[in-house]
Amino acid sequence: MSIEHISLRLIGIGPMLMRNSRLGDPLDPLAKQIEAVTGKSERTEADHLRVAELEFHGSLYLHNGAPCLPANMIKSVCVDGAKPTKMGNTTKAAFRADGPALLHYDGPKTAPELWKDERFRYRTTVRIRRTGSLTVRTRPMFDGWSAVIHGTFLTSLLDREDIVAFYRVAGLYGLGDYTPEFGRFQVEEVVK
Repeated sequence: MSIEHISLRLIGIGPMLMRNSRLGDPLDPLAKQIEAVTGKSERTEADHLRVAELEFHGSLYLHNGAPCLPANMIKSVCVDGAKPTKMGNTTKAAFRADGPALLHYDGPKTAPELWKDERFRYRTTVRIRRTGSLTVRTRPMFDGWSAVIHGTFLTSLLDREDIVAFYRVAGLYGLGDYTPEFGRFQVEEVVK
């Protein structure tokens, strides 16, 4: 069984929104803090701002404190790009992302600095599925972003051109939250 490495640069062609699933865990410390504020019967403007800040921090994907694309997202984007060619299951078995990819962009590099810079916040009204009610959500937003991803694949099941093609297809749909309006990207192979 032969394994090859591949490195690709994903280049955003529009803003990307992050939405870490950690806030779905009721035991997560940030989710608990949000619940403590949203559980109040009457909220002040300061409470609304605090919820926005907690949602922002809880939605960031971080690696060693720096914004990143997590390995599971890198893999799932490739698998999703393979599905139109009926290669999704093969790609799921044959491709592996080699860790997270740090996000490259112009601007602050730490979560507290990002929160302070309003260019990195996206607020919008969304409908809650289970109740049908409307609420405002705050997400981290990165414009002018790129990331170099690294992975390995089994050459008996996939070839390099397959992986590049799958990411190109996925780039039309995007990654992150509120796709395909956000998170679309182009792909360049990184030659070592």
